[in-house]
Amino acid sequence: MRKIPLLTYVAGSIVFLFLMIAVFAPWIAASSDSNSIFPIFKMGPETPDIFSAEYFAPPSALHPFGTDYIGRDVLARLIYGLRSALFFAMAVVSICLSVGVILGGIMGFFGGKIDFILSRVMEIIGNYPIFLLQLTLLAFFTQGYGILLFVMILAGWIPYCRFTRAEFLKLRNQEFIQSSQALGASRIRIFFRHLLPNSLTPILSYIPFDMTSTIVVLGALSFLGFGEPIDAPSIGELLKQANNYFRQAWWLAVFPGVTLFALTLSLALFGSSIRDILDPRLQEK
Repeated sequence: MRKIPLLTYVAGSIVFLFLMIAVFAPWIAASSDSNSIFPIFKMGPETPDIFSAEYFAPPSALHPFGTDYIGRDVLARLIYGLRSALFFAMAVVSICLSVGVILGGIMGFFGGKIDFILSRVMEIIGNYPIFLLQLTLLAFFTQGYGILLFVMILAGWIPYCRFTRAEFLKLRNQEFIQSSQALGASRIRIFFRHLLPNSLTPILSYIPFDMTSTIVVLGALSFLGFGEPIDAPSIGELLKQANNYFRQAWWLAVFPGVTLFALTLSLALFGSSIRDILDPRLQEK
């Protein structure tokens, strides 16, 4: 068994830390819609602190990450922006994973006209500039998580579908599949009991990279004003403020930027390590 590199533990720990901050955000920073009674950090992301802070207040003991252009606490908005980014990315990846695995399994298992038609659909969608299509669709609708979820999964299922289809095509003629068919195993049993579990390695190793790209795209859309609802705290919204007011408030760029960089880099490194661990060719070495 290969030794797990130290970098895997470090990256995994950072990802776990960010995940815990997102899960326990209501107990870390106060919020108007939070169920927490005694948050550790009393400042919330929605309401300006008009009594004790000025607009663009620099980092201090009261506001460790400073305040934004209307006096809202940057740390609180960053915590809840991290929460929404992670939870939204999980929702997108879960739906894309489910749709892609089911369709890819059907294509690889049955082949024929089903495989031909769905392959053409993937080619049409995959060859179109997806980010441009997302911007076009979002420009015609009111900002909200529903339409944002739709445009994100519009092409997000395709990589999972391709991975699953390729694995099913490779495995369906293997001896253990033919033996199961000879013993009278049903198609459903072969699909879910034999083919699908043996096809999960490339799918599982791709999930952290998909999470990374989803978070980056969500931040880019919010930065351009097409992402999350206008009043919702988000990393992209903070970076948009930094772009407009960098000379007055450098902290609007530094803290959200470092957070986004650390999160995406840790996810990418963790995904790369998982891919290496699950690769049987590397395990033999």
